[in-house]
Amino acid sequence: MFEDFMSIQNIVVGSIEYKDKLLLIKRKRGDYQQKYALVGGKLDFDEGIQKAMQREIMEETGLTVTWKGIKAIINEKLKNKKNNSTSKQFLIILCSTEAGSDVVKESDEGELRWFSKEDIDNEKENIIPSDYLMITQLLRRNNMNSIIELDLFEENNDLELGSFSEY
Repeated sequence: MFEDFMSIQNIVVGSIEYKDKLLLIKRKRGDYQQKYALVGGKLDFDEGIQKAMQREIMEETGLTVTWKGIKAIINEKLKNKKNNSTSKQFLIILCSTEAGSDVVKESDEGELRWFSKEDIDNEKENIIPSDYLMITQLLRRNNMNSIIELDLFEENNDLELGSFSEY
């Protein structure tokens, strides 16, 4: 258990775009429950990044997507707001994909919903702060080579974006 606490989780998350809309999932379990997030999950041992992203999207949405590339690598630390201690750390590979359809299956992971740009801005409080940053700042860029370090502070199930550095 102590080893799990001290480990870094390797995660793939992706934008799933279809006709100027972005698919997000309202998480039912795990970290950040009841918040909207980009679709994704853990990278399996001996699995490539592209295959992992496509697998996670298929499992959670039923969609087959076209791979567009990697937008950024993010080192995200979840910290306690009161004492600044790190409870979890994620190495997130932010990927870009495109769907050929907007028809999604029901997911055990959470509620799937297509968002317009206006919807994303209107729902900011219901989106994980680091995912909101990825959506509004990193995914809209043309370049695909950002390295990001960020802290996400948690207090009483509220999340707040802390420090942010880009290389």
